[in-house]
Amino acid sequence: MDLHALIRAEAATAEQQRALTDPVLTALVDHGVHRLIAPKRYAGAETGLPEWSRIVQELSRSDASTGWTAMTTTISSSLAWYLPADAADEVFGDPRSLIAGTAAPLGKAIEADGGYRVTGRWGWGSAVAYSEWVIGGTLTPVGPRLAVYPRTDVTIHDTWHAAGLRATSSHEFSVENALLPPNRAVWPIGITPGIEGPVTVFPYFSFLAVGVASVCLGVARRAIDEIEALAVAKVPQYATSRLAEQTGVQIELATMEARLSAATAFLHETLSAAWDSALQGSPAPDQVKARLRLACSFVTGEAVDVTQRAFAAGGGSSVFESSALQRCLRDVNVAAQHTVVSRRMLETYSMLKLGLSPDMTRF
Repeated sequence: MDLHALIRAEAATAEQQRALTDPVLTALVDHGVHRLIAPKRYAGAETGLPEWSRIVQELSRSDASTGWTAMTTTISSSLAWYLPADAADEVFGDPRSLIAGTAAPLGKAIEADGGYRVTGRWGWGSAVAYSEWVIGGTLTPVGPRLAVYPRTDVTIHDTWHAAGLRATSSHEFSVENALLPPNRAVWPIGITPGIEGPVTVFPYFSFLAVGVASVCLGVARRAIDEIEALAVAKVPQYATSRLAEQTGVQIELATMEARLSAATAFLHETLSAAWDSALQGSPAPDQVKARLRLACSFVTGEAVDVTQRAFAAGGGSSVFESSALQRCLRDVNVAAQHTVVSRRMLETYSMLKLGLSPDMTRF
């Protein structure tokens, strides 16, 4: 069974248990999905970000929770580029280990022998339950850092009872008085990375926005797949022809395809422009970064609307647990709630275009 067939076959079980199944997790690691953008030194593929986005879209087309898990673990593995060599060797030396976490600086560090002692609790810990190493944004005496903790220092709290993306296990997690050596804490902006590469030139805080948008595009593509298949087979109650033969459905399907294809092309265009700058060793100009984030927020909204239209077109058939359309609707709406693709990002683009000097530090 190939990877995507396995993911689809296991999706219902994963949804029920609120966690990816062991066969899927094993297959993702076997295929190196968790290290798609990590350096080759640590068994990474060093995949270009436009190709990475396409892979995340296809995984999310098979199952949103799997695509989301692949997205967040690959972004987390990008720390292998930034950490000092000794810390990176410790964290990424096992080619099969997973890393995940949350960047928000909710950990509080105080100086101690050997580094810092940290206490904190974070939300949205997607894939932390599957990981050997955990990232928790931490406020240290020298500023915010992405800090890496061994899983043995981390307590997971069973809080992820959500409408969608149920199998991502995005629970809250915490550490209590955990020892943090300084070499396992890094801020990936304005530093010399442990390993040089185009990934370290790409705007770091845009990784997640691109990833979330890619997941949403994949889910919307699955929704179109599902409504196409349903339209060919279904004759609605009190109707005499299949959905596929009804003009309104035909127009709706064509509109959905056009909107999703245009959104996908917009993301690819803007991501490729930023990646091309990174390949040349040049940080993306503010205009390029702002347009990329505009694309991420816009295409997420388009993906939500396309999925909603596919769900509506399915009529009563869409509402049952046996229908993938209802799951697509729940998953895409939960993904789109993430702050990195909120409509507030649209303001930054317009402010920059209008000469109003927006804050670009998180772009």
